[in-house]
Amino acid sequence: MLETILSAQCARGAAADSHVAAIPAGLYEMFLENVVLPCRIGVFDHERDEPQRVRIDLLLHVRQDGAQFSDDIGAVLSYDDLLSGLKRVLLDEHTNLVEMLAEKIARLCLAHDQVQSARVSVAKLDIYDGVAVPGIRLERTRDQMPGQSLPASRRLMPMTDRRI
Repeated sequence: MLETILSAQCARGAAADSHVAAIPAGLYEMFLENVVLPCRIGVFDHERDEPQRVRIDLLLHVRQDGAQFSDDIGAVLSYDDLLSGLKRVLLDEHTNLVEMLAEKIARLCLAHDQVQSARVSVAKLDIYDGVAVPGIRLERTRDQMPGQSLPASRRLMPMTDRRI
């Protein structure tokens, strides 16, 4: 029994290692997971009355400028900026479909020059009373969205002199 458990754990570890090896040279993966926020979303009248909770997971391939990371927050994509951008998109205007919300979020991420691809997962948490959680997962790359830039108010803002 112990041998089976250890074998399964080793297999998971090997899978994780092979995943890391699949990251293209010059890029790193950045993630923001289990973001649960209110969102104005849905096609039904009762969904338009008040915001409902959605869960968002992001996995980004980000270009690394330079051979190594520095300890300068201005040189990296900020988690804080991603979260602020998500909040703006979720409450900015009503969105009917999770598919369109995921597209908006992907565009938000790709508006940052360093982001080369964005995998976005959006789930509506409250619509089936905990019995099921419907959602969507999509991936967009920079070359799939040429010329699609967001207005300045919807772009990620670089960190300035904020203290975390």
